[in-house]
Amino acid sequence: MKTLKHILALVVLASVLLAACQPAAPAAPAAPAEQPSAAPAEKPTDIPAPTAAPTTDPNAVVPGGKIVIGTPQEPGVLNPLLQASSVEDWVSAMIIEGLVLVDPAGKYQPVLAKELPTATADGLTITWKLKEGVKFSDGSDFNCDDVKFTLDAVLSDASQASTSGYKDIETLTCVDPFTVEAKFTKVYAPYMRLFNFILPDNAGKLEDLDNWAFNRAPIGTGPWVLKEWKAGDQIILEKNASFREEGKPYLDSVIIKILPSRETGMQLLGTSEINVLWDLVESDFPALEKLADKNVGYAGAVTGENELLLLNFGVTDGSAPADATNAPHPILSDLKVREALQMATDKQAIVDALLSGNVKIGSTVLPAGDFACPQEPSVYDMEKAAALLDEAGWKMGSDNVREKDGVKMELKITSSSGNQLREQTEQVLQKMWEPLGVKLVIENVPSDTLFAGWSSGGLRKVGKFDILLYTTGPFGGDPDSHLFSNYHSLSIPSKDNEGSGSNYSRYSNPDVDAWLDEASATTDMAKRAELYCNVAGQINKDLPRIFLYERLLLSGYNKSLQNFQISPSFVDLSWETQNWWLKK
Repeated sequence: MKTLKHILALVVLASVLLAACQPAAPAAPAAPAEQPSAAPAEKPTDIPAPTAAPTTDPNAVVPGGKIVIGTPQEPGVLNPLLQASSVEDWVSAMIIEGLVLVDPAGKYQPVLAKELPTATADGLTITWKLKEGVKFSDGSDFNCDDVKFTLDAVLSDASQASTSGYKDIETLTCVDPFTVEAKFTKVYAPYMRLFNFILPDNAGKLEDLDNWAFNRAPIGTGPWVLKEWKAGDQIILEKNASFREEGKPYLDSVIIKILPSRETGMQLLGTSEINVLWDLVESDFPALEKLADKNVGYAGAVTGENELLLLNFGVTDGSAPADATNAPHPILSDLKVREALQMATDKQAIVDALLSGNVKIGSTVLPAGDFACPQEPSVYDMEKAAALLDEAGWKMGSDNVREKDGVKMELKITSSSGNQLREQTEQVLQKMWEPLGVKLVIENVPSDTLFAGWSSGGLRKVGKFDILLYTTGPFGGDPDSHLFSNYHSLSIPSKDNEGSGSNYSRYSNPDVDAWLDEASATTDMAKRAELYCNVAGQINKDLPRIFLYERLLLSGYNKSLQNFQISPSFVDLSWETQNWWLKK
């Protein structure tokens, strides 16, 4: 049997050769270099040092021009009520703003609110003061009515947005057009995260949400307006003439270019054919350093996210069971099987071979932030993994694939196609699990298929998968929304809730539900931290997901683009894009 090190080397070599055979992007004159890019952070999951300090002197700004952002993923929808992927989050955030958002330092900042919201002594009443004179891009006025509509929309039957916190609002009153008062049935401690997007009250009828024109042509108060969307090609944004900050945005337009792969994007960044490349990975640091003489740098942030394997506890026929115990997955519903798969996964070998050791292995759902909860990393032990499968009744067949009750231990792993790192990871997992008697079949799909919503029969939503590989976590501030949406039993997408929630594992644990409910209802930070740690520990015991490694949020950019920053939240690279400008 080949050694694991040899297998990893072969997988990486094959991927490199494949990339080398791809046609090179057309050359273009490189922009003059200003200064070398900063070295990557020495410690895994540290925030990378900024390549250049943001330019804040308004007298230095040169208005006008356009930039191109390259992305290997394409959004399927731009309505926050229906979004299910990171690319949809940040693209829509360039158009649609919230009352309060998380800045690049990870702190909450008022955006459409005049100031951060305030709470009464008992914590049951929250008040937001809104900015006056703000208009949506269609010319309509922004006021409290839009906040009320957004609440109704989030709680509507067709919405896919997390209802955590919103469902606890008993009444929302417009004290005046620019004062919003919400009375809660119980304390909701992470209230700061609410209303991170605001929809105009003329967006459409809630009962017809799936068919809104707004879904692909949203109206917002942000710096940009959607001008054109050519599926599979590009999204063109132009400056919002109604934007509240005079003279901004500085740029005339932003083009979001859909690319076949991240590797293609790296070539285009090096030839200055794109200004920004979204969704870099930690293994890209060496390539970025090679582009330093072409005026290329990077910006990033710690997110609290993990690259992970999401395991389906339910049947995979698309019936979307709300209770997987009554419709269990024939293989993955068994805890011993899940434990064996994690034991057979050498996470450190994956990190060392595919990411040059630039990240920490995954061990907890809460790796960063105010509520970080470290957990003991899993142990790589093939002998124990095999013993667990033996105990569970899975016997090795003559074809070296285990079998039980006539069922072969064959599992499909699915991720977004065109992602070289994930394809390498899948190939490595395939080889790691093969000696265990597990046949892993790679079956990737385009990102808009992987992240499709309920109404489109999205495979995550209806449970039509065995194992998914992607990145997620409680990025940007309070972890309540992520933990509730991904691990609470009320967040299992089903016919009863019309696909609401992101608990795609169909995971249900009464203790986890109770801890999450209690944590959201207490303002005692130490108590909340204790409850969230309980959740993190139980997730590691039940294994609805296997955390492979911690992620950084990274984007490369040409340093002629000024004021480019990354926010460790869903707004990602779209933080304050009105301040971007091009240095000639």
